Amino acid sequence: MAFVGIDLGGTQLRVAVADDRGRLKTVVRHPTEAARGRQHVINRIVDAVAEALKEDGTASGRVRALGIGLPGPVDPAAGIVISPANLPGFRNVPLNRILTRATGIQSFLHHDAHLAALGEHRRGAARGASEMIYVTVSTGIGAGLLLRGELYAGAHGIAGEVGHIVVQPGGPLCTCGNRGCLEAIASGTGIARAARESARGTPGSALHGLEHPHAEDVARAARAGDELATAILENAGTYLGLAMGTLVNLFNPQLIVLGGSVIKSGNLLVGPMRRSMRASSWKASRRGLRIVGPALGDDAGLIGAVEYARLYTRHARPA
Repeated sequence: MAFVGIDLGGTQLRVAVADDRGRLKTVVRHPTEAARGRQHVINRIVDAVAEALKEDGTASGRVRALGIGLPGPVDPAAGIVISPANLPGFRNVPLNRILTRATGIQSFLHHDAHLAALGEHRRGAARGASEMIYVTVSTGIGAGLLLRGELYAGAHGIAGEVGHIVVQPGGPLCTCGNRGCLEAIASGTGIARAARESARGTPGSALHGLEHPHAEDVARAARAGDELATAILENAGTYLGLAMGTLVNLFNPQLIVLGGSVIKSGNLLVGPMRRSMRASSWKASRRGLRIVGPALGDDAGLIGAVEYARLYTRHARPA
C-alpha cells in the first residue's frame, strides 16, 4: 500500500508518493498558478496526483490516504479551507471532499506549518521532543505546535498563526487586514516592502536602484555591509524575537525548529532575534530550550503531509 502527500503553496505545488512506511518514492513539482483561480488550482492538484502515481507505477486503488498541507487558516476536522491569503478564491472550500471525489482517495488536510512540525517530529530534528514548536519564516510566517507529542491545532484548527500577532500597533498593513502583524514586518514579503519603501530615500544604498527588491536582495546587500539592508534585517529580527519570546512564555517548549527561506539570511536576522527573544521571555521558560534548523529542509511539509495521512489511517480524528 502507498500514501500520497501534497504540499500546496501560493507559488509551488508538490505531490509525493510514499510507501507504507512513509518513505518518499516519487515527487512531482509544478507552479501553483494561484492567480488563475480556485478551480484551476484544484485541477492542477488532481492532475499532479495522477502524474505522480503514474510515474511511480502505483494504482490509485493501492493508496490508503492522501494528506495535504496548505497555508492557513484551515479547519482540519471539517476538511475545510477557510481563507488562505496566498490562494485567491479558497474561502470556505471543502477541499477534503473535493479531492476525495476527484481522486478516489480519502483525503485529509491541515495547515502546512503544522504538517512541517509533524514531519520534523516524526522524521527530522524534533524526534524525541514532546513539547516543540516549528516556526517557518518565508513569504509568510506560521507555526506548528506539538504538545505532549501530539499536534495541537486549537478548537477550530487555527492555532499557530504567530505571523498575525500584532507586534507594532499601527504598523504596516498586513494581508489579514490588521496593522503591525509580525508577518507584515519580518516575513520575506515584509522585508521586501521595507526595502522598497526605505530605499527610495537612501541613494547610497545598494537597494536604491532595485525596482522590486526581494528579501534575498536585502540579505545579499547586508552581507556586503550595506547599512540600510542591515538595519532592515535588524528590525525584522527584533520583532521576530519578540513573537518568539511570546511563544516561549506561553508554551515553555523543549525545542524550537526554525525554518523557512528568510532564516537563510543568517546571523544578521537570527542574532537580533535571539537577543530580542531573551529580552521578552522569562529565563525559567527558556531553561533547556534548544533552537535548531530543520533536518528535512524544504521537504518538511511534504513529509508531514504523508505522516498525517498515515496517522489518519490509525486514528479516527487526529488534531
